[in-house]
Amino acid sequence: MKSTSKFLFRAVFTVTFFTVIDRLLGFVFKIYLSRELGAVSMGVYQVALSIFFLLLTATTSGIPLIVSKLTAKYEASGNKRDSHGTTSAALIVGLGSAVFVCGITVALKTPIGKLMASPESMVILLFMLPGVLFSGVYASFRGNLWGKQKYTVMSVVEVIEQAARILLTVVLFMLGFNKLKVTAISLSASCAITAICCMAFYFAYKGRMASPKGKIAPLIASSVPITFVRASSSIVNSMVAIVVPMILVGMGHTNEQALYIFGSSIGMAMPLLYIPITVVGSLAYVMIPTLSSAYSSGNMASARRQIETAVKFSVVVAALFVPAFWALGKPIGKFVYDNVDAGRFLSHSAWLLIPVSVENIASSMLNSLDLEKQGFLNYMLGSAVLFAIIAAFCKNFSIDVLSVGLGASLTTSSILDLLCIKKRTGCRFTFITPLILSSLLVLPAAYLTKTVYSLLSPAPMLLSIAVGGIVSCAFMFIMSLVFGIIDLGIVFGKKNPKKKLKSFAKSA
Repeated sequence: MKSTSKFLFRAVFTVTFFTVIDRLLGFVFKIYLSRELGAVSMGVYQVALSIFFLLLTATTSGIPLIVSKLTAKYEASGNKRDSHGTTSAALIVGLGSAVFVCGITVALKTPIGKLMASPESMVILLFMLPGVLFSGVYASFRGNLWGKQKYTVMSVVEVIEQAARILLTVVLFMLGFNKLKVTAISLSASCAITAICCMAFYFAYKGRMASPKGKIAPLIASSVPITFVRASSSIVNSMVAIVVPMILVGMGHTNEQALYIFGSSIGMAMPLLYIPITVVGSLAYVMIPTLSSAYSSGNMASARRQIETAVKFSVVVAALFVPAFWALGKPIGKFVYDNVDAGRFLSHSAWLLIPVSVENIASSMLNSLDLEKQGFLNYMLGSAVLFAIIAAFCKNFSIDVLSVGLGASLTTSSILDLLCIKKRTGCRFTFITPLILSSLLVLPAAYLTKTVYSLLSPAPMLLSIAVGGIVSCAFMFIMSLVFGIIDLGIVFGKKNPKKKLKSFAKSA
């Protein structure tokens, strides 16, 4: 238990460190991109991007996970030949499926384009297609590195990818090229860089190309169900990107107005919500092999501890930031994007932090527990709730309805995920008390934050936002200590190291 705990902490810290750098670069790039493109063009880009992610998911999403599991198995037994053969098979499957998906997209570009609010979205999507091909290449090598637990290497590659894309975009913008097309081209170029880097590290760690004989069919059989499950998320996002602008146009908005609304909310505001829960994403990423190992070996006590601790941790981390976004959403949108509408949506959607965080960690656990099919059904039921709410308010639709629908969808799928996890492992819902207590603290924390921001209104906006945000998080942290949600003794190492994993959430 002690070694597992230490490894988990080190891995989460490493992934989080580089992910923070990656997200920081992405955050700055998002601000730059939003200001350069504007809300309308961001809407055009966001629609194309949602379809791109659907194609990417359909092509590669199941491959890295399966390759990582098989690589870990073969590496543990010293079977290098089968490890290399699996990677070679994954390369053939990934690249082959990418070529097929891209071919279908090009062949159906006219009917697909008619579904989009703007024909320009289809043009941008075509410029993104090379990225799908390159992703088909890197998926196999990424899965091998993941199975070898080369988290630092993989994290560095992601930072390189982000930095390269930013540099290329800025240079081409300065040279006066079409900004929307440059944004798509830079995405494809960054995928190419990722493929080259993953390939280089694979061979640097003594990887080899080997005969894929006998590996292709089992790989396809194992990865297709996972790809299908994960594709459901991309399908839903693509449908939202098509349906929401369509409804807005049906209500009397022009295409440009509809894309502005969609771009300022989903394209600008939503990415900000994912920044504070970076560490939750890192934990979810690292937990897949560790929880899978505990479950497959029959160590249910360890599996339950990991599950209960991780869910509590995700709730506590998300709750810390809800009041800040709620109270400061509008000024954040104004300062970051120079767009008050983006800030308004951010403020109204602050509560989504908690269901987003819990759904993120719970869905990863389902993959580790061989519950992918249940996860797919749960996600589809949650998505049904989203579209039911959109349909119920289609005549009086507003972007706030989308926020409520997303929250209801994520909450539904999260609850169903947790029930499946409880049934499989017998874990307890120990996160409920921290969730209730944290929720009760949100209102006074938000009021305090707004008061502080108002008092500092004569100061520069950045200072007012920064101080208000710090006060908000500090208040939530201190009150969490008072009510026992967070145990400061863990932070200073006053408890037995063997209890660290069990108390992981309290050390947030």
